[in-house]
Amino acid sequence: MTNDSSLTPEQRDRLLESYRTLVDLAGTCRVPAVFAALRGALAELRVALDGQGVELDDYYRPVGAGAGN
Repeated sequence: MTNDSSLTPEQRDRLLESYRTLVDLAGTCRVPAVFAALRGALAELRVALDGQGVELDDYYRPVGAGAGN
């Protein structure tokens, strides 16, 4: 899906905060179905943010990194 609209700075910041929250939650989640849903949500959010030109390298931490999963 392509459009000419862009995120506002506030929306960008809120989505990045949501991304960090989901990563943290996935890092501690021990329920397989919830963990899978979190990974899916993170993947979709990364694709959407990338499509808006938001650089995630500073925010990206693989799910489970350092969490002992």
